[in-house]
Amino acid sequence: MKIAVTGDTHGKIEEVRQSIIPHQVGGLFFTGDFYGDGLKLSGDLKVDYYGVTGNCDVFRKGKEEQLIELGDLRFYLVHGHQYSVKHRGLQSLYYRCQELKAQAVIYGHTHIAQCEQIDDIWFINPGSPTNPRNKIKTWVLLELYQDRIKPAIQNI
Repeated sequence: MKIAVTGDTHGKIEEVRQSIIPHQVGGLFFTGDFYGDGLKLSGDLKVDYYGVTGNCDVFRKGKEEQLIELGDLRFYLVHGHQYSVKHRGLQSLYYRCQELKAQAVIYGHTHIAQCEQIDDIWFINPGSPTNPRNKIKTWVLLELYQDRIKPAIQNI
Protein backbone atom coordinates (compact mmCIF):
# COMPACT_ATOMS: atom_id res chain seq x y z
CA MET A 1 0.00 0.00 0.00
CA LYS A 2 1.15 3.53 -0.76
CA ILE A 3 0.33 6.58 1.36
CA ALA A 4 1.04 10.22 0.59
CA VAL A 5 2.22 12.34 3.52
CA THR A 6 1.93 16.12 3.40
CA GLY A 7 1.06 19.11 5.55
CA ASP A 8 1.93 22.74 6.16
CA THR A 9 0.18 23.54 2.88
CA HIS A 10 -1.19 26.88 4.10
CA GLY A 11 -3.97 27.10 1.53
CA LYS A 12 -2.15 25.89 -1.59
CA ILE A 13 -2.54 22.27 -2.71
CA GLU A 14 -2.45 22.21 -6.52
CA GLU A 15 1.28 21.50 -6.94
CA VAL A 16 1.35 18.73 -4.35
CA ARG A 17 -1.86 17.22 -5.76
CA GLN A 18 -0.32 17.06 -9.25
CA SER A 19 2.85 15.52 -7.81
CA ILE A 20 0.95 12.83 -5.87
CA ILE A 21 -1.44 11.70 -8.66
CA PRO A 22 1.05 9.52 -10.65
CA HIS A 23 1.88 7.47 -7.54
CA GLN A 24 -1.66 6.07 -7.22
CA VAL A 25 -1.74 6.24 -3.43
CA GLY A 26 -4.46 4.66 -1.31
CA GLY A 27 -4.35 7.09 1.59
CA LEU A 28 -3.25 10.48 2.84
CA PHE A 29 -1.58 11.41 6.14
CA PHE A 30 -1.94 15.17 6.70
CA THR A 31 0.24 16.76 9.40
CA GLY A 32 -1.81 19.92 9.93
CA ASP A 33 -1.71 23.63 9.20
CA PHE A 34 -4.70 24.21 7.02
CA TYR A 35 -6.55 21.03 7.97
CA GLY A 36 -9.17 21.75 5.30
CA ASP A 37 -6.47 21.43 2.64
CA GLY A 38 -5.97 17.82 3.67
CA LEU A 39 -9.70 17.10 3.49
CA LYS A 40 -9.91 18.67 0.02
CA LEU A 41 -6.79 16.88 -1.20
CA SER A 42 -8.02 13.47 -0.02
CA GLY A 43 -11.38 14.13 -1.68
CA ASP A 44 -9.69 15.11 -4.95
CA LEU A 45 -7.51 11.99 -4.83
CA LYS A 46 -10.41 9.79 -3.64
CA VAL A 47 -8.31 8.23 -0.87
CA ASP A 48 -8.65 7.52 2.85
CA TYR A 49 -7.83 10.54 5.03
CA TYR A 50 -5.92 10.62 8.29
CA GLY A 51 -5.28 14.16 9.47
CA VAL A 52 -4.51 16.32 12.46
CA THR A 53 -4.71 20.02 13.17
CA GLY A 54 -1.67 22.25 13.54
CA ASN A 55 -0.87 25.51 15.27
CA CYS A 56 -2.44 27.50 12.39
CA ASP A 57 -5.75 25.60 12.68
CA VAL A 58 -7.07 27.44 15.73
CA PHE A 59 -10.67 27.69 14.46
CA ARG A 60 -10.77 24.26 12.83
CA LYS A 61 -12.23 21.26 14.62
CA GLY A 62 -10.11 18.17 14.27
CA LYS A 63 -7.89 15.86 16.23
CA GLU A 64 -4.56 17.15 17.54
CA GLU A 65 -3.08 13.66 17.38
CA GLN A 66 -4.00 10.22 16.08
CA LEU A 67 -2.72 6.71 16.52
CA ILE A 68 -3.33 4.90 13.24
CA GLU A 69 -3.08 1.13 12.84
CA LEU A 70 -2.68 -0.21 9.32
CA GLY A 71 -2.11 -3.95 9.39
CA ASP A 72 0.65 -4.64 11.90
CA LEU A 73 2.00 -1.08 11.69
CA ARG A 74 1.24 1.74 14.13
CA PHE A 75 1.68 5.40 13.17
CA TYR A 76 1.58 8.35 15.56
CA LEU A 77 0.31 11.38 13.62
CA VAL A 78 0.83 14.83 15.16
CA HIS A 79 1.69 18.33 13.94
CA GLY A 80 4.68 18.63 16.28
CA HIS A 81 4.31 22.09 17.78
CA GLN A 82 3.05 20.45 20.99
CA TYR A 83 6.50 18.86 21.35
CA SER A 84 8.50 21.96 20.32
CA VAL A 85 10.13 20.03 17.49
CA LYS A 86 11.66 23.21 16.04
CA HIS A 87 13.57 24.07 19.20
CA ARG A 88 13.91 20.95 21.36
CA GLY A 89 14.45 18.18 18.85
CA LEU A 90 12.78 14.79 18.68
CA GLN A 91 13.39 13.27 22.10
CA SER A 92 9.86 13.87 23.42
CA LEU A 93 8.37 12.40 20.25
CA TYR A 94 10.66 9.39 20.60
CA TYR A 95 9.40 8.70 24.13
CA ARG A 96 5.77 9.21 23.08
CA CYS A 97 6.20 6.65 20.28
CA GLN A 98 7.68 4.20 22.75
CA GLU A 99 4.64 4.67 25.02
CA LEU A 100 2.29 4.07 22.09
CA LYS A 101 4.35 1.21 20.63
CA ALA A 102 4.35 3.06 17.30
CA GLN A 103 6.76 2.15 14.50
CA ALA A 104 6.65 5.69 13.09
CA VAL A 105 5.82 9.25 13.99
CA ILE A 106 4.46 11.41 11.20
CA TYR A 107 4.85 15.10 12.06
CA GLY A 108 5.20 18.53 10.50
CA HIS A 109 5.67 22.10 11.78
CA THR A 110 9.35 22.50 10.84
CA HIS A 111 8.71 22.84 7.07
CA ILE A 112 11.84 20.69 6.52
CA ALA A 113 11.52 17.15 5.15
CA GLN A 114 13.02 14.29 7.12
CA CYS A 115 12.94 10.49 6.98
CA GLU A 116 15.18 9.08 9.66
CA GLN A 117 15.09 5.88 11.68
CA ILE A 118 16.23 6.13 15.29
CA ASP A 119 16.43 2.71 16.90
CA ASP A 120 13.23 1.05 15.63
CA ILE A 121 11.18 4.23 15.18
CA TRP A 122 10.82 6.16 11.92
CA PHE A 123 10.65 9.97 12.17
CA ILE A 124 8.87 11.18 9.05
CA ASN A 125 8.29 14.84 8.26
CA PRO A 126 6.99 15.73 4.78
CA GLY A 127 8.36 19.27 4.92
CA SER A 128 6.15 21.75 3.08
CA PRO A 129 4.99 21.72 -0.55
CA THR A 130 4.34 25.47 -0.47
CA ASN A 131 6.54 27.25 2.06
CA PRO A 132 9.67 25.16 2.79
CA ARG A 133 12.31 26.53 5.13
CA ASN A 134 15.11 25.16 2.93
CA LYS A 135 13.57 26.22 -0.42
CA ILE A 136 12.85 22.61 -1.50
CA LYS A 137 9.13 21.86 -1.87
CA THR A 138 8.48 18.32 -0.66
CA TRP A 139 6.07 15.62 0.45
CA VAL A 140 6.71 11.97 1.44
CA LEU A 141 5.65 8.75 -0.25
CA LEU A 142 5.24 5.87 2.20
CA GLU A 143 5.26 2.31 0.94
CA LEU A 144 3.83 -0.04 3.54
CA TYR A 145 4.66 -3.70 3.72
CA GLN A 146 3.38 -6.21 6.25
CA ASP A 147 5.88 -5.31 8.97
CA ARG A 148 8.02 -2.51 7.55
CA ILE A 149 7.85 1.02 6.23
CA LYS A 150 9.71 2.46 3.25
CA PRO A 151 9.53 6.28 3.23
CA ALA A 152 10.87 8.43 0.39
CA ILE A 153 11.00 12.22 0.20
CA GLN A 154 9.50 13.51 -3.05
CA ASN A 155 10.58 16.87 -4.48
CA ILE A 156 8.02 18.95 -6.33
